[in-house]
Order: sequence, then C-alpha cells, then structure tokens
Amino acid sequence: MHANEIFFVARALRPPANFLIFGMGNDSPLWFKLNERGRTVFVEDQEEWFCKVRGENPLLEAYLVKYGTMLSEAMRLIDSPGRLAMDLPPDIRKTKWDVILIDGPAGYADNTTPGRMKSIYESSRLIKQGGSIFVHDQEREVEKAYGDRYLLKANVVAEVKGRATLCHYRYGRATAWAPTTQP
Repeated sequence: MHANEIFFVARALRPPANFLIFGMGNDSPLWFKLNERGRTVFVEDQEEWFCKVRGENPLLEAYLVKYGTMLSEAMRLIDSPGRLAMDLPPDIRKTKWDVILIDGPAGYADNTTPGRMKSIYESSRLIKQGGSIFVHDQEREVEKAYGDRYLLKANVVAEVKGRATLCHYRYGRATAWAPTTQP
C-alpha cells in the first residue's frame, strides 16, 4: 500500500481496537504496531507468504485460510451469499470488529486467484455497527461490485488514490443489505 493509503486507514484506527486484516504483507508489522494496545488479526491464504511474515514477526496473530473460489466466478456468486461464507476460526466470528482492512486475497488474475468476494461478504457480517471497512483496489470490477452489493455504496464516506483506490465504508449508515444468520 502507498503511504497515503496507510495514513487513510490509520486515521480511522483508534486503539485499542479490534482490527481484522484480510491479507498479510510487508506492512503487517506496521498495522500491529499502530494498534499495539488493541487486537490485530490477519487472515492469509498463501501459505508461503503466511510463513514468511509470521516467521519474521512471531507475535502476530494470524490464521491461514482457504477461499475455495476463483475470480472468474465472481459475478455468478454475487447474489449467492450462502456460497460466500468462509470457514473462519470461531474467535474471529464472535468478535465484533471496529476496523476491517480488505487487502487480500489476490484478485488480479481470473484463472489463478481467489478474488476478494468472500473477504468483502464476510466483512459485512463481522463488522460492528458504525465500524469502518476499507477495501483496497476498489477500482477493480469485483471489488467495486461486491462493495456496492454487500457494504453498500451509500456507506462510502471517502476514498483515496495511491497505487490503487482505497475505499472507506462506515458500516451501518445505510442498511439495505442485512446479513443472514451465521453459518
């Protein structure tokens, strides 16, 4: 992420917070440090990246997950919330998250990446009322379509452009989409 994108998220993070991040990267230690009095949890699907970042930062709370989707399925799945649920650890599910950052999984190649459909859908179920959800790469078709469908365009409070577009949703401003029961 570009520096202005990181600053954009950091402004909404008011430690101690429950901060959930879909995707691990070189910025993971920074997110952990910015919320050091709170709880920062990472969800990652690429085992080698998970091992690399965790190996360099053993204090990070992180979970390896499987998405089971392909980006090429995105538009067929958009109106099938039952197929968008993830197998997440119970502790993630029972926590009401103050801030969620969606910067994973990879969503740039139709045939080889899982896309961010499940991350966006699950964020709508995990965020607390009034919480903030940030979607990175919002200029891409899938991120935009799923953000509009599950996080609601009316909930957008701001966006910033860096290397990509980072969109900030304040969950609960508009409530046309209501998540179904937990799986």
